[in-house]
Amino acid sequence: MSPKNNKPKRYLKRGGRKPPMRSKRDRQISIVYEDNDFLVASKPSGLLSVPIPGMQSANLLEALNEELSVHNEKAITVHRIDRFTSGLVVFAKNSAAHKDLVRQFLSHTPKRTYLSLVRGVIPVDEGELIHYMKKVSEGFRNVVVDPEDPEGAMARLTFKVLERYAETTLVQINLDTGLKNQIRVQFAEYGHPLVGDRHYAPEELAEEQIDRQALHSWRLELQHPKNGKTMEFEADWPSDLRRVIQHYKK
Repeated sequence: MSPKNNKPKRYLKRGGRKPPMRSKRDRQISIVYEDNDFLVASKPSGLLSVPIPGMQSANLLEALNEELSVHNEKAITVHRIDRFTSGLVVFAKNSAAHKDLVRQFLSHTPKRTYLSLVRGVIPVDEGELIHYMKKVSEGFRNVVVDPEDPEGAMARLTFKVLERYAETTLVQINLDTGLKNQIRVQFAEYGHPLVGDRHYAPEELAEEQIDRQALHSWRLELQHPKNGKTMEFEADWPSDLRRVIQHYKK
């Protein structure tokens, strides 16, 4: 986790811990780490990471900037996660930090670890998934294509089974590339769609224990944009994910 002595002064004035922000929809946003160059927030499920043109939905970027503007600061988008995925998202606070952090994410050097509950029992303890994917306008999604497709981009992840239940498997996923909906598409193609992912597995409409894909951006390791120091962060498991895991454990 982030070093305590790196917390910004204004947090220390509040007792070393910042109270959660709230979005326009009253979802709590936890700041996992912040200094003068960047911040890491834990996004709740259902909140957009950034604004979408033509939509008035609440989003994490605007919620952060509403808070930061009080201190004449601003958050700048580095990357994003899906609306109904919870967990860690990184924002820069100045142009130099933004340039370096974007470089890191484009080169896939940050270690991005997700937690997910997937349908079915995965027989192997760990594995690697490599597919080629491309965006299609129909359904606003990514699809798996032949490696020879000129529009295809390689998607790679590795996974480790944490626990097996009668109908589902709890997995830790390390994301090597970062394509849209990558984890959801690859596990659906693998035959183990994410529990609750109605977009890529319509049969999940029958899932009653969670109303979104069971996917959480859990851990993140990157280099500090100014001094190059390795930084590690972790986001607590949200209550709905804990609940659906407990249900399938039983």
